Amino acid sequence: MIHAARSGGPLHRVLVAPLVGFALLIFSLPSTAGASGAVPRFGDSTWVAPTVGPTTGQPRVARPDHERRWETVLRAPFRVVFFPLRLVARGMEAGVGSFGDRLMNPGPKSAAKGLSIAPELDIGGLTELGPGPAITWAGFPSDDSKLHLSGIWSTIDRRRVQLSGRIGDRRPVGFRLRGDYDYKPNLRFYGIGNETPSSNRSVFLLENTRGEAALLLGGSPLRQLRLVGGYSAMSPRRGYQGTPRLEEVFAPGTLPYDHRATQELLYGATADLAALDDGRDPAIGVHARGEFRRAVGLRGRDPDFNQWLVEGRAYAPVFAKRRVVAFRAVYAGVDPTGGTPTIPFYRLIQSDGPLRFAGYPTHRFQDRQLLLGRVEYRWEVWHSVRALALYELGEVAPRASAFTARAARRSYGGGLRYGLSDEGTVRLEVAKSVEGLQASLAIGSGF
Repeated sequence: MIHAARSGGPLHRVLVAPLVGFALLIFSLPSTAGASGAVPRFGDSTWVAPTVGPTTGQPRVARPDHERRWETVLRAPFRVVFFPLRLVARGMEAGVGSFGDRLMNPGPKSAAKGLSIAPELDIGGLTELGPGPAITWAGFPSDDSKLHLSGIWSTIDRRRVQLSGRIGDRRPVGFRLRGDYDYKPNLRFYGIGNETPSSNRSVFLLENTRGEAALLLGGSPLRQLRLVGGYSAMSPRRGYQGTPRLEEVFAPGTLPYDHRATQELLYGATADLAALDDGRDPAIGVHARGEFRRAVGLRGRDPDFNQWLVEGRAYAPVFAKRRVVAFRAVYAGVDPTGGTPTIPFYRLIQSDGPLRFAGYPTHRFQDRQLLLGRVEYRWEVWHSVRALALYELGEVAPRASAFTARAARRSYGGGLRYGLSDEGTVRLEVAKSVEGLQASLAIGSGF
């Protein structure tokens, strides 16, 4: 037929042309078969649920499935045993649903200025609780400034007052002021050196007054130079709120500057230089820190010395940023100058605060120099909360040549880390050493 159409005459072409055009028009129009009678497919815009049978007014769903009585009896003991866990899970679910997003993903801080008063609470142990007030004045003395004053008086008669202020926060040039008065009647002391036995544990009273002002050069605390100057006064006396006392363990005259107060003027510089992918929870990068202060005695009997610290940190991801290996190494010391033969025992470098040895009590070791090395494996468990496993080596010595790997104090353990900001974290750790298990809660540590 096609061959005939191609070879036909004029009449044939007149009849075939309208038929071909009509066929092309029909095939180009959208099909309406589904709307007119053919069953449409699920997902088409014209599809509706089919109507089956008469309408009874009841929901078109299956009746609820009830477990059999023997199943209820069999499951009852397990439900009773795990009911407390179920309550805990439901409570955590409700708490996370209500406050989790605001806690872990906080919005921008309020720019409100003014004076605010809040309670302060310091927990020093199972028997030490220190309440007190905390006053914050935002916007004083300038819009980009903040002044904070707090004080506590604990159940063991510890008294502490802290003052901090900053002008030009996060500005290229700023100013910072810090003050601290600490009256502690049961400060622990074990002796001087790396081999002091734990049986030498004793207590004494130390009244410590410190003040420091710093000129900040650099807007970020991770890339900043600080020129510092300050004052320090320390007075050791007979302790209480604990036994045995220092005088009952160490004979009079065996400790340098025993029961002798000292006053010092300090000046120097501190600096941070970091290249990190994230300041709060770093996964890649390095961070170097350095501190140097020179102390000049105010009186002829007060010693002169240099105090210094060098620290390096490094971070490397393990196939993903939620799993990180973190390294930390610290070398700190205090060296007498100007003909000073000795350093007061309470001004030596101590395993306390950021220099505390995991697995050992705070203030456990002290000497003129300290070395600390740590490696951590961290992994994300929830938002900014990281679980961690740690291994640490720490040692104190009178000079650099006295350090030996064999004498290093080893610790290992684990814990949780929550990043607060570029400058502070909350760390809960449990570590084991040859002296047993030690748990610690540190607020403000930068590592």
